[in-house]
Amino acid sequence: GCKIKALRAKTNTYIKTPVRGEEPVFIVTGRKEDVEMAKREILSAAEHFSMIRATRNKVNGLTGALQGPPNLPGQTTIQVRVPYRVVGLVVGPKGATIKRIQQQTHTYIVTPSRDKEPVFEVTGMPENVDRAREEIEAHITMRTGSFIDVNADNDFHSNGTDVCLELQGGAAAPGAAGLEHPSARRIPSDPAGALAWLPAQGSLSSFSNSTGYSSSSSLPGSISAASGSPTDSSSSDGHRKSSRECMVCLESEVMAALVPCGHNLFCMECALRICGRAQPQCPACHVPATQAIHIFS
Repeated sequence: GCKIKALRAKTNTYIKTPVRGEEPVFIVTGRKEDVEMAKREILSAAEHFSMIRATRNKVNGLTGALQGPPNLPGQTTIQVRVPYRVVGLVVGPKGATIKRIQQQTHTYIVTPSRDKEPVFEVTGMPENVDRAREEIEAHITMRTGSFIDVNADNDFHSNGTDVCLELQGGAAAPGAAGLEHPSARRIPSDPAGALAWLPAQGSLSSFSNSTGYSSSSSLPGSISAASGSPTDSSSSDGHRKSSRECMVCLESEVMAALVPCGHNLFCMECALRICGRAQPQCPACHVPATQAIHIFS
């Protein structure tokens, strides 16, 4: 009942639910476009709960293994690869985080087992699996709060069939598909590890373990992998410290802000990519973003 009430408020429609024992038909009244939106939401929710029931009730009698989600028309399955060390972070305590993402996006998500590749398989309608991928990406970003170089270890093995997180990117493999930014960075396993990795000279007064990333944080220009000692980097790259680096790719200069939150933390390319998502939101504060604006200094 609470979900129907929320759907009524969201779509501005009146929804009459079927009585137990009668034909399962919802009667939706309202403007044409609102009725269509409510219809899509109801069908998507029905599909989601059908998949959950299928996985709970259908057990293979010979192997005892749960069967996968039903193959419904129009559904697709994508693979979302994450670093090994954040698999548990995405799953959450007793699976709470991944269950929440499944419910919010109306998808079926298979979590990787310990002895397999760190790949989450997401099944559902195309727009829903994209939303689930973005939710996984945003959760990792907000919980870790910083990024490290893709080449730091071999957590990633990209290929043409995987849908890698937009924030991972980098030169994981020659000719790898799905990498959107030429110099994107990978996310570390935990904020504490990220703090230990940063140079001692860098000013990180705005960095907080509790909030992940502050809007006023400014990462040093010498953070990106470079030859020479930290002392050499700080002297030779002194001119770069006057400009901030994009919090997403850690490479391009900050020159864009998101509306309405106003976080001025991104290069123009990353800001436009964030606004082009199905459900655009600021990686720093999770506030929905309506547009990206160019900041002239």
